[in-house]
Formats: sequence, structure tokens, C-alpha cells
Amino acid sequence: MHTLHRLVRPAACGLILLLFVVSAEAHAVYQGAGDFYGGMLHPLTSPEHVLPMLALGVLAGQNGLKRCEFVLWAFPAALAAGASIALSIPDLHGIFLFNIASAVLLGSLVAAAFALPSWLILVLAAVFGLTHGYANGSVIMGQIRPGNFIAGLVFASFILMAYTVAATSFLLRLRPTWIAVAVRVAGSWTAAIGLLVLSFSQRALLLS
Repeated sequence: MHTLHRLVRPAACGLILLLFVVSAEAHAVYQGAGDFYGGMLHPLTSPEHVLPMLALGVLAGQNGLKRCEFVLWAFPAALAAGASIALSIPDLHGIFLFNIASAVLLGSLVAAAFALPSWLILVLAAVFGLTHGYANGSVIMGQIRPGNFIAGLVFASFILMAYTVAATSFLLRLRPTWIAVAVRVAGSWTAAIGLLVLSFSQRALLLS
């Protein structure tokens, strides 16, 4: 257990740095990649989106692929709905902090490894899909075609969710103890990252 923590800690720190570097570079690049690819890249290169998405996929995989396969369509559908709402109701306040809080909640649930009812996972997928979809949809402006951007967003979220749910479910079926522990540690680090970002965001708001 201590060895695992020693390995995960530097890996998590490196992941945080990598995510922010990739986010800074990719957001400047995908503007010329086309609307569909822009929609694909935006959530995957934003730490506030990709970490909760991964945590939701891991949580669904923890609770069983057959029981939670609805996440594969429910979350992308909610993303599309949220992005569409952003087109007609812009500038909702607090969405960023809410999305970061989703990383804290989902990461904590993964770390706790509770057996959750399917309806609760569906609610989490729908609610956070709407808020993350809204945040992604809020960047649609200018010459960006909303339909293509949202289609890319849905495609990327489906692929990411499918691979994450399937991989987690498969690995946990192998049953070595360290795999279950590693999944829970990853969840705890996701929650910790979310708490750090929330702390910095609140501090920035107080100083502004």
C-alpha cells in the first residue's frame, strides 16, 4: 500500500502538470482543426472536464458494466443537451465551480468504492453531463457551427466513457487486491485535485 502511494503521488503530480500544459497548447491549436474536432478536443484537453468524466466512467465500471452501461448514452446525451442550453441561455454563473465540485464528489465516491444504486449513477451522469455540456457549449461563438461542435463533443465523451467503463470493469474482474486499491487511490487523487482547484478558485474570487 505504501509502495503504491509512493508511485501514485509523483504520477498524479505529473498528470496535473501534463493536463494543464496540454490544455494550454491544445486550446490554441484546435481552433484551426475544424468544428467537429474542436468539439472533440475541448473536453479532452480541459482538466475540469476530463477528470470528472474519467471519474464517472471509473465509478460506473466499479458498479458493473451491465448495471451501468446506460452511462454510455446518458452522459453524452446530457452533454449535448447542456451545450444546446448554453446557446440560448449564456453566462450562467457558478458552472465552473460546480464542474470542479463534480470531480471532488465523483472522485470521493470512487475512493469509497460504495455499491451505488443504478438510479443514483444515472442522476449523477445526467446532472454533471448537463453542467459540463453547458461549459463546453459556452465556447461556441463566432464562425463555429454548433451542430458539428456538439457532435464532436458527444463522440469524444462516448469513446472516453466506453473505454473507461469497460477497462475498469475488466480490471476489477481480475480480482488482484492491488487493482481495486489502485482504482480507489486514483479516485482519492481526483478528489484531492478538485479540492485544490476549488481552493485556488475561491481564493482568486476573494482577491478579485
